[in-house]
Amino acid sequence: MRVETVFNLFNYGVFPAWALLLFAPRWKWTRRLVHSVLIPVLLGVAHLGLMLGLNLSASIPEGASAASLQGAMLLFSDPWVAVLCWIHYLAFDLFVGAWIVRDAGRRGLPHLAVAPCVLLTMMYGPTGLLVYLILRFFMRRALTLQEEPGAEKAA
Repeated sequence: MRVETVFNLFNYGVFPAWALLLFAPRWKWTRRLVHSVLIPVLLGVAHLGLMLGLNLSASIPEGASAASLQGAMLLFSDPWVAVLCWIHYLAFDLFVGAWIVRDAGRRGLPHLAVAPCVLLTMMYGPTGLLVYLILRFFMRRALTLQEEPGAEKAA
């Protein structure tokens, strides 16, 4: 399979999950699909399979490494490495986006206020999480990542 095809499969493959988080956060199928282990496991298996199944070392330029900026730039010059890293981003951004929706629901935050944070998380990862944490602080004075609402008082 061509590297562009693999990239597009995963890149567009997560859009339905993001759409459910944005437009139907409380729907039973959102809970069953997005808030289960299904998508993280699928992305994790794909990531591991690509790492194990590809002979990446044959096409990685000499000096490529995550230990320096120049080495990382060389590392990302291989399209398959870029796809592996992109799957990594997709998995973690979606995981964080789903957590934001669950956390906001537990804390009674209006979804309309949270939806822009979810969109920012989809597009810019940590920036969306930061905006959500700021919103959550101003709306609920929450400074903890504990799952139970009210845990802030005990912490």
